Amino acid sequence: MKNRVFCTALKGGFAQFSLSDTPLLIRDPQDPSSEAHRRNCLAWHLLSTRTRAQILEWLSKQPVALRGDMRARLNRLREQFKEQRRESAHP
Repeated sequence: MKNRVFCTALKGGFAQFSLSDTPLLIRDPQDPSSEAHRRNCLAWHLLSTRTRAQILEWLSKQPVALRGDMRARLNRLREQFKEQRRESAHP
């Protein structure tokens, strides 16, 4: 299951990835039932299934506090994913 492709983003930078590519915030949560983990999962879902324009549209419809929180989570997950990709490309 480690190499099973579980998501294909149509227009995003996350074209195809496997379970082993999942960022640590999602893969190894401190508390899987927490609100923070649910929001991290939502951010990862948005990153892996939506285009940048769709994400910006979704964010614009959210309350100000949630918008800021989700923007920070999206950026953190995107950076964590990029770092994992760099590490796997240059072991």
